[in-house]
Amino acid sequence: MTGGLAKRYARALASVAKEENRLDEVATELASIASWLEDEALFEALSSPALSHENRQALVAQMAESLSLSDLTKNFLGLVTEQHRLDHFAAMVQAYGDLVDRELNQLRAALRSAQPVSDAQQAEISAALEAQHGKKILLSIEVDPSLVAGITVEIEGKTYDGSARTQLAHVARTMSRQGSAG
Repeated sequence: MTGGLAKRYARALASVAKEENRLDEVATELASIASWLEDEALFEALSSPALSHENRQALVAQMAESLSLSDLTKNFLGLVTEQHRLDHFAAMVQAYGDLVDRELNQLRAALRSAQPVSDAQQAEISAALEAQHGKKILLSIEVDPSLVAGITVEIEGKTYDGSARTQLAHVARTMSRQGSAG
């Protein structure tokens, strides 16, 4: 039920945002709100049935001003808050992002690297992924020294692992099997 509810809200918002040619802008604003809602005290205050309608509206207005939200996103946040659906907000943001990615023919990929990746390397990796998937690639990058060397890329639920850590583990398993066979 939660997934369906989140998708309905996301579709409605995406429909209006698309009409206004603001799909990306709204996605950025939703991410900002989601980040703020990670603050338990704020989330609890907005979710509390004890908070009056007027106080809830005032809190939403303060958030909207602080985050410089568009009227569209501010109204969406107000609706979600008034309908007591904030507990579904993260799922709504995810569903909205999925709709925007599909609409704009793009995919998100998570790149983990043992070392920082240069702009040229990022461009090369993105180009290779775009050629493979036929869509624009939005690459998020994380440096993870535990990989030892190399990279991993996660895209569309698949992980491509070119890390030294995995290669070393494979060599160790192979040697272990050969050692126990002898």
